[in-house]
Amino acid sequence: MVETAKTPGPLVLQDYHGGFLDRITVRLSHTEQLLFTKYLSVLLRSGLPIDDALDLLLQQAKGPLKKVLTNLKIVVTSGKTLADGLELYPQIFSSVYVNLIRAGEASGQLQGNFEQLAVQMQKEHELRQKIQGAMMYPAIVLVAALGVSTGIVIFVLPNIIKLFASLNVELPITTKALLWISITVNLHGPLIAFALVALVVLFTLAGRLKPVKPIYHWILLHIPVVGTIDRNTNLARISRLLGTLLKTGMPITSALPVTISVLKNVYYRKLFLRVQDVMAKGGTIAAALQPSPRLVPPLAVRLIRVGEETGTLGDMLLYLATFYEQEVDESTKNAATLLEPLMIVMIGIMVGTLAYSIIIPIYKVIGSI
Repeated sequence: MVETAKTPGPLVLQDYHGGFLDRITVRLSHTEQLLFTKYLSVLLRSGLPIDDALDLLLQQAKGPLKKVLTNLKIVVTSGKTLADGLELYPQIFSSVYVNLIRAGEASGQLQGNFEQLAVQMQKEHELRQKIQGAMMYPAIVLVAALGVSTGIVIFVLPNIIKLFASLNVELPITTKALLWISITVNLHGPLIAFALVALVVLFTLAGRLKPVKPIYHWILLHIPVVGTIDRNTNLARISRLLGTLLKTGMPITSALPVTISVLKNVYYRKLFLRVQDVMAKGGTIAAALQPSPRLVPPLAVRLIRVGEETGTLGDMLLYLATFYEQEVDESTKNAATLLEPLMIVMIGIMVGTLAYSIIIPIYKVIGSI
């Protein structure tokens, strides 16, 4: 394999194809990133040098990927490393990705590191798909139920209001509540819709604010069922990433900071910062994790301890990643199975309440004739 030598001097962005704004706004989907990584791994394994491999991909690329490959080709042929080119696109290639490629170029294991990255990204993609897939059916049912209810409130109930207004009959409390909702929605519909959208946006943005993140993440970790899925998802991702870094030959002292840099959950971030401090003082990962059984179960701690004692920490972490990925798969399937009857009951209650609120007053009128 032909490796490019890094020449001194910083990269100058204007030397490359496209404007600065174009480079910071260009995006690749997760699937595109995964395919880019897989294809480069295959081409490098066949013996092609990196610049020829980029050339081959460039011939078939379209859209944003073509722009990215063009700049990577310019960087590599100018004598810089591929990692230098990847750093031009921090919104596409994470620090983990760049560090792994840089380590591969320095050690002559570029193809192997691309292969490890492809596996890690594939597992991450599958994990995300499993979670999204399990929640899809309940989400569709909920949206459909809300849509039907909104349609009834907006289009059906106003006509019934006119009928009930002309009748001298005492209305049930549920009917009064529905009529009030219908009148309010029809009078202030746009304002209510705007308020609901604003609440969703504010809730989403609030979850990203530094003071709010601990509360948001604490709630996620402590909700029944959801908390278990969130914990196992975090453990699967951390184990997969750290195990991948170690398997590529990166020392644990370098792999930990890279892993910590991409952790989103504040509690796991604090935990692994503590792991880093303990290791700097001569301690072990298992010893640092042991006081936090809610975040890292005792089983995982024991396996990590075995990995540290036998020198197989990378393999043990990848085994743990597979284990927790399977746990997430089972948990999401069970949650979806549990949600289905709950959704049916909820829809039944909604339909029953609507039917009761509309039919009972009509029966009262008929009975009084």
